[in-house]
Amino acid sequence: MTNNNKQVTARHWPRIVRQVCAAIALISSCVVTGSSAYANDFEALPALTVAEAGKRVLLDITRAGGRLVAVGERGVVLYSDTGGNTWQQAVVPHSNTLTSVTFIDAQNGWAAGHGGIILHSGDGGQTWHKQFDGNQANRQWLNFIQQRRDSLAETIEELDDSQQAERDDLEYRLDDAEYALEDAALALQTGPVDPFLDIWFGDAKNGVAVGAYGMIYRTEDGGENWVIAAAGIENPDRYHYYDVDADRSGRLYLSGEAGLMYRSLDGGRQWQRLGPFYDGSLFGVVTRGEEVMAYGLRGHIFKSVDGGTRWQSLPAAPFSLYGGTLLADGTVILVGAGGGYLLGPEGAPFASKLHPSRSSFSSVSGDGSGRVVAVGMNGAAALPQGEASE
Repeated sequence: MTNNNKQVTARHWPRIVRQVCAAIALISSCVVTGSSAYANDFEALPALTVAEAGKRVLLDITRAGGRLVAVGERGVVLYSDTGGNTWQQAVVPHSNTLTSVTFIDAQNGWAAGHGGIILHSGDGGQTWHKQFDGNQANRQWLNFIQQRRDSLAETIEELDDSQQAERDDLEYRLDDAEYALEDAALALQTGPVDPFLDIWFGDAKNGVAVGAYGMIYRTEDGGENWVIAAAGIENPDRYHYYDVDADRSGRLYLSGEAGLMYRSLDGGRQWQRLGPFYDGSLFGVVTRGEEVMAYGLRGHIFKSVDGGTRWQSLPAAPFSLYGGTLLADGTVILVGAGGGYLLGPEGAPFASKLHPSRSSFSSVSGDGSGRVVAVGMNGAAALPQGEASE
């Protein structure tokens, strides 16, 4: 392959698609800018108090001590001290849809979602304040891409004539960086749109937030400062990241689109690609001691017991799986489409269950007193779990 007659291979299709998308975006920039500005203005308003909030679209739920905290569309945050029987709505300063929530204790928690927003609560989820948003994320991404482009250009300049194959590859990567830089500059004009899809904290200081199109940011000060962490992970096609969890030894696992699975041994600074062992989306990852399970599209479940080096396929559920958690008794529970859920006591296979509502669930949590509550398109619902209890 010569520099003047480059072949187009499957590897280059993502770049070609981005070129077409960039052209479409430029043609419609006036419309996009107007609609984005309207959306950003709306999201800057405090979340509205809604009737029957427990029946609204809720996307994630977690435990804060003995309290359950759930988040969902239009900035709604709910908390329950009655195992999900009754809910109260929190005070939230923005109306961005929230996709993820996590607490490290009964008081301190974080939520993340659309528009690249990250919120913090220090009172068990009753009130929240903003720590980070997509405007800051866009500026950091632009600086990151500029540095990558400049580094590639300098490396190409230093190559001699005997390194033509390497030059060709780097020039393709430089093209990708140029288009990414145009996209990043456009994002600064149109405003934040990419959502965070998960947020994880190991303690009061160290956290990771991940999301669409390869968004990944870290904090080492409880969220006072969030820093782009894309340099520590290989994802040239900017596939989505969906979920983060840690095992008992402190290893972090990150699942994503197109079968992405990564492991970090240093708190999320550097990530190693695992597998591949599946080419569909892995919507979640859950750990039990040293055991880690990844799950997702079409009910596929994979398990590793050696830190993610080797993976085995488990019997698939008859429905796609969107969320999961580990209960205090060692039971893993996975929830998904059409009201389906799986119960997996330690040392036993998963048993498939069906909630009578047939409503799709995106997340699930125990409350610490024996109740298990799932959330999804129709709000919150208690899950009968038989012998599986907290």
